[in-house]
Amino acid sequence: MRPLQPAMGVPVTNAIRTRDEILSALAAFPDELARVIQGASSPEDLLRPASDGGWGVVEVLPHLRDWEEIYFERARRIVEEERPHLPGYDDALWAIERDYRGQDPYETLEDFRRIREEHLAFLQELPPEAWERVGEHGYYGEITLRWLENHVCDHDQEHLQQVRDALAG
Repeated sequence: MRPLQPAMGVPVTNAIRTRDEILSALAAFPDELARVIQGASSPEDLLRPASDGGWGVVEVLPHLRDWEEIYFERARRIVEEERPHLPGYDDALWAIERDYRGQDPYETLEDFRRIREEHLAFLQELPPEAWERVGEHGYYGEITLRWLENHVCDHDQEHLQQVRDALAG
């Protein structure tokens, strides 16, 4: 995973995706991810490191689950608090510290799916103006809920490609 390269103190502008596009992308991703994983020729493929030495599926799935918990918490805080501070996290060692390789990839996928469904249900209930509420991100500065959720969509797609690459290797 590449490190974050934030522009400290520079506000991030709103995302390109609309609220409806974000909600659609967030809703579709777990099934899209599951289809790619089900396309693996064997369960051992999920444990194989990527051909470039990077993460295999067994590391990507817990990473997605762990970040989904953080993204959901950040969304709630942006909506419920006035300009909350959203700390940045260094996830470089999580795969080792949290034993990603020792976790069952199918259970992890289901955990991710459950958290995403809760996150999505929360977002679907929000009025349009809630999407413009702001928080202060530890790396990116001022962000809106819309920016955050657009970022989640980008994060999903980055790791979907990583899963495809790992399974193709």
